[in-house]
Amino acid sequence: MAGLRAVDDPARVHAVVVGVERYPRHADWDLPGAVDDALRFYKWLRKGGVPEGNIQLLLAPDETSRASLDALAGAGELTWRQTWGRDALMDAFTQGLDGRTGDLLYLYWGSHGVLGQGDRRLLLCPDASPNDKRCIDTANLLEYLQRNDLAGFTQQVLLFDACATFLEHHNQPTGPAVADFPTVRRHPVGQFALCAAAAGQVAENDPALRSGVFSHAVLDWLETHAADLHPDLAALLTHVRAATPDTQTPVSIDIRTLDGSRERLVWPGVRLPASTSRSRLALALHDALGDGDLRARCLEHLAAQHPAAQLDSCPSDEQLAHVLLTVERAMAALVEVVHGRDRPAADRLLSLGRVHGVPGLLSPLEYTALREALSRAPQLPPTARVIAAVRATLPLERAWLPPDAQAGHDSSVTQLMACVEHFETHTGGQSAAHPGRQLVPAVIRFTELLATLIPSARAELHEWAEQVARRLNVDAGGLAERRADALAWLDTLGPGAGRARVVAQLDAAPPDSTTADGDERYTCVMWLDTGAGGLAQAAEQSTGSLAPRDVVRRIKRTVSLLRSVTEETPVVEILLQPDAVQLPVDSWNGADDGDELPILLGVEWATALRCAPLASTDREEQRQEGIKSRWAGRHNDTVVFLDDEHAQGYAGYGALMADVGAARAVVRAGPDGRARLVQAALRLGYPVVLWDRRAQGQVRHAHFEPLQPEKAVDGLPWRVRDYRAQACVYPAAHPVCPAVLLEAADRPLPPVLSLTGLSDHSDLPAPSDPEEASPR
Repeated sequence: MAGLRAVDDPARVHAVVVGVERYPRHADWDLPGAVDDALRFYKWLRKGGVPEGNIQLLLAPDETSRASLDALAGAGELTWRQTWGRDALMDAFTQGLDGRTGDLLYLYWGSHGVLGQGDRRLLLCPDASPNDKRCIDTANLLEYLQRNDLAGFTQQVLLFDACATFLEHHNQPTGPAVADFPTVRRHPVGQFALCAAAAGQVAENDPALRSGVFSHAVLDWLETHAADLHPDLAALLTHVRAATPDTQTPVSIDIRTLDGSRERLVWPGVRLPASTSRSRLALALHDALGDGDLRARCLEHLAAQHPAAQLDSCPSDEQLAHVLLTVERAMAALVEVVHGRDRPAADRLLSLGRVHGVPGLLSPLEYTALREALSRAPQLPPTARVIAAVRATLPLERAWLPPDAQAGHDSSVTQLMACVEHFETHTGGQSAAHPGRQLVPAVIRFTELLATLIPSARAELHEWAEQVARRLNVDAGGLAERRADALAWLDTLGPGAGRARVVAQLDAAPPDSTTADGDERYTCVMWLDTGAGGLAQAAEQSTGSLAPRDVVRRIKRTVSLLRSVTEETPVVEILLQPDAVQLPVDSWNGADDGDELPILLGVEWATALRCAPLASTDREEQRQEGIKSRWAGRHNDTVVFLDDEHAQGYAGYGALMADVGAARAVVRAGPDGRARLVQAALRLGYPVVLWDRRAQGQVRHAHFEPLQPEKAVDGLPWRVRDYRAQACVYPAAHPVCPAVLLEAADRPLPPVLSLTGLSDHSDLPAPSDPEEASPR
């Protein structure tokens, strides 16, 4: 709003004032001074003539503040309400404003806050804790306060003194628990909201003053310049910005009148003054480039990549900082050299680059390499299909889409690189699993989607993404999950767009069938899926028993055959009978003929174990329905742990059925009850079942932590594959022998077939060497 209209009668002013000073469920979050700031705002309103009954004063005080409040209340100087829960705070808006009439509504809120997905500013309520972050979404609150059943209040001033740090910074296991206000009919309202910090920043608190830096600046100005309750909002914003530290940039929101487009300016980013940015970056460069050889290499690299910058042969730290802040991709080029020698220094420079908005996330070499990879692709996907991929995988981040992305039905390298340049500005937050590591930025998520759409360039684009991710210190597990998201999106496009796979059904041969070395023997029947969604029996089948080495050889030959047809490496799905959970398929070694070292099954390829269809048609339909319903919740962190006590009676069944939305079970039980619990989970339709085949007894609770079973299910095959690869190098440090059943609800399985007397037909060519196709 351009400015507030004068309110002649203070009785037409109402307010809700919130100060959350104490968090009883997590004492480390206590915020000394929040009550004092709320009281100071309350006193400013009362001094301006606002009746006490017009103000809802909601406080969660510590012991010191409570004593003062009791004294003031006893003297009749104020009426306040002790508020320890989110519901009571919401009631102040859903019920506390009912029946009130007025021209101007003030809201002051002081508490902790975080920035959730989609730049949602979340206010942590006093009953929040690390595992239950009960909060209110400020954007949702702003919309609710436009409800048309309120009489008046067409002018609203809202002040939020709360952090806007990325939720991932807090390194906590759970996400926010956001409570939404009711959906209401709305009418045009002028709202001015002022937040203490820009996205990603901390709202500083001064313990000596027992006051938030932002609140102190706001209240100083209001008390001096707005005794009539009619502040000049532009002047207030100018004062507050000047009075807050460089690390904290207050952000204004001007929501004008509502119409169909809901025009509004939402928390625009504000860069720090150039001189301040330059000074901070120069100090960081002085520390990072103390080694003369490293500094020389950086300057040489910058001169080669950015000749137009005209760097001196020996620039000062200030001059170098100026180049990094103003020349596109200069910071990325510098980090390209530093990260190989000093990772912590590179991370500090990356952090400063994000804070100060340096232009260009990719280095010139990375940008050129990506353009060349796309130029070599024989055919590029239509722009509309690319944008469909972005919309499907980034549903909460549609503001990321380039403005002209929907124009045209064709794609060119220039159009795709324009999208890349747009996505470079969205750098992502910080990893909760690995503090200090960056989440996957939008530009890499975009190229992962391109990789699924351009099979001929997939390997090159994946290698490019991995190199950029290493430079940016992106969490490797997060990259694997985003890659899985891209492949999952591809699966949704229809039968012709799925991922190629080899399905191998294995079963143990009779007990007396052993090799000369005493090893067990197995039967192996395979099917192929080119990605069209249908399964065809592979040309190479086994009607007799095979040694483990021969089983793996057959799978490898079939993978090679399918790869030659589809030009992509297929997923290997091992199909196990429900009562064959002890088969050690996840650790068989297979070797090519010759002197090559054995390759661990699942290291070379993405491998998932699946459960063969049950013999009973009715039971199989029930299991598939269970898989579909539970698979929908695969991205939550609900894990059902099954211990030895669950193997007794019906305890395991009860635990598995207690939460119908749980998508994963982790079996910690010892060998006596392990198989029974695993089989129960499979038959009840759990998409993910994880257990340790070789454990001698019940395993400890943290046994499977390296595999992160609570993280997104889609990335689990990659996490297991990486763990197995590390186990090959350092076996003693990786003792877990995981077996994981991972079932996708929409990926068809072959029917239950006899493993003998199979017809030999396939839509794919047979191996060129008949001798290679014969049983060994």
